[in-house]
This record gives sequence, C-alpha cells and structure tokens, in this order.
Amino acid sequence: MMVTISRNADCQTYRLESDLLAVTVNPERGADVLSVIWRPTETEVLWQNPRSRGLPPVRGDYDADPRSYFDNYPGGMQELFPNAGPATEVEGATLPFHGEALRRPWTVEQTESTLTCTTVLTRYPFALTKTFRLDGGVLHVSARVENISDTELPVHWGFHPAFNTQTIAGSGQVYGAFAALTSHPEKFSSSQLHAPGARIDASPVDGVGVFNLAPAGSRSADLLYATVSEGWFGLKSPGSDLLVTMSWPAEILPELWIWEEAHAPGGYPWWGTAHIVAVEPHTTSPFGPLESEHGAIKISGGDTLQIELTLGVQPISQKEIPIGMDATGVAQLGVKT
Repeated sequence: MMVTISRNADCQTYRLESDLLAVTVNPERGADVLSVIWRPTETEVLWQNPRSRGLPPVRGDYDADPRSYFDNYPGGMQELFPNAGPATEVEGATLPFHGEALRRPWTVEQTESTLTCTTVLTRYPFALTKTFRLDGGVLHVSARVENISDTELPVHWGFHPAFNTQTIAGSGQVYGAFAALTSHPEKFSSSQLHAPGARIDASPVDGVGVFNLAPAGSRSADLLYATVSEGWFGLKSPGSDLLVTMSWPAEILPELWIWEEAHAPGGYPWWGTAHIVAVEPHTTSPFGPLESEHGAIKISGGDTLQIELTLGVQPISQKEIPIGMDATGVAQLGVKT
C-alpha cells in the first residue's frame, strides 16, 4: 500500500498519508499528532481545539503555571514526559505541567516511509525519539527515551490522545483488558458523575471490560483510572461505523487514564463549552507530582526505554465489539451479546 510523506504548506507540520489514513505531525512543538483522518469518509478521529483555529501551536515556555499548557493545547495526541502530572521539582529541575517534551521543538529526518523526530530536553537530561509510519489504517509510533546523564532519575511516561466527540467518541464505550475503574481520589471538578475514589465495575466478559462514556448533556468532568492486563483499548460510539484503537506494552504502561470533559460548568480553561474524551496509557496513576510519586519508573544513567505504540481506525458494525488486538494493531472483533 502506497504511503506518502510531505511537508504541509505551513512549513511546520508534516502529513503521512496512506489509502486509509492521513496523519498530521507537528515537530515544531512536541512532535504532537494533530490530526488523524479516516480517508474513505474524511472523518477526523482526534479532537481539535476550536480556539486553535486550525493553526499549529508554536513552542511554549517552561513556566510552572498550567496555563502555559492550556493556552497552547491544540488537541490531538501528546507525549507526556518526564512528568505527566502538575508542575514539580526533581533534583533542582522545575518541570512544567504535563512535562517538557510536548513543549520542545523536535528535529526531523524523513525517509520514503517513516518520519523520525528527535529532541533533547532542557530541564531534564533525556533525549527522545519518535518514529512514525503508516500501515493501512494503523499509525505505528516507536518511542524511545534515553537518560543521557549518569544519574538514575524517576520519570512519568504517558500518551494523551483526545478523540473527536462529534464522530467516534460521543456517548460511547471504551473496551479493554480491565476489570474496574477508579475515580480520581480527590475532587476533580464541581460537577462529577463519579465520586472521588469511587470504584466503577467494568463487568468484564472473557477478560474484556467496558466503560460507558458520559453524554455531552451530563455537564460533568471526571478523571478515572484502570489497570490493564493487556495494553490495548477500543473506542466505539452509537451511530458510528468506525472503531478507534490503541495498543502498547502493558508491562511499561500498565495504567489507563480516561479524562472526560462533558460541558461541565466552570471557568478557565473550558468555560463549559467543551466535550472532550481522552483515553491515555500511562506508567502510573493517579495524576500527581513526580517528586512525590513512589511508584515512578526509574531510568539509570545511560539507559534507554523504548515502546511500540499503535493508533488504528477500522470499520465496525453496530453488532460488533473489540475483543482484542493482533500484532499489527488491528482489532479482533466479536459479536455483542
């Protein structure tokens, strides 16, 4: 299957295109995936912040204020490293909200079939590499982090895709290898569907659990966590004939975060205007500062950590559900009972 890679007219972003997917990557800031389009129906899979007005964000600053993140948040998918939580300080390094990697410019190397982006962090001694390639309806991402110091350091690592609630993520279901979810232990918003610390049974059948997403009219915001036995999920919504999936190594990213912003009342940054669903594989949970995270992964000086991640889109009927993933990042489907 033919794949093309080209630089867009904005001279900042790159487009990877197969017969089934068109993917936009922004090396100028974070090497974010800004767009994933299912080409047969021109369906945008990722949520895009309407305040960005279609313009890719420029590099952000490093201050600890989370507003420097929200002011430049375009939607799409970010890599959260070396901390996934609030601003924190480790060994004298002040790390911004959701980490430094998504604020950095990344250099680009391009072949006929791959786009490789690299960066070196300023605040924390790590070099990062992401290689993107398309195989039909699946985006493959090979991500590597390398400790370039001789000091063992703790890290969070996560991937933060937000999905289009107008197409494939509205009032739908998340399927995956989890038995239950737990609400964030502290109050998350002024209007929550799930009380702090509440347990939500996923009622797994043959190892596959399901979580029902909040409808837009719920006027709520929640953050929930699940521990997965296998690294994959499928996201499906009523009325949509598309399934979006992700896969990753559960031994490195065993926690799944689900963030729902469903027009919850309140002020900055959403003002009750947004409906966002993010389903995110992470190294640890819950959301919290790296400096006090006892379960954080530690990477020794000179060592590297690498994962292979997929984000895929495929057709699905209303009677079908995802029951697993094959090695190529394509979901195995079963019949809903």
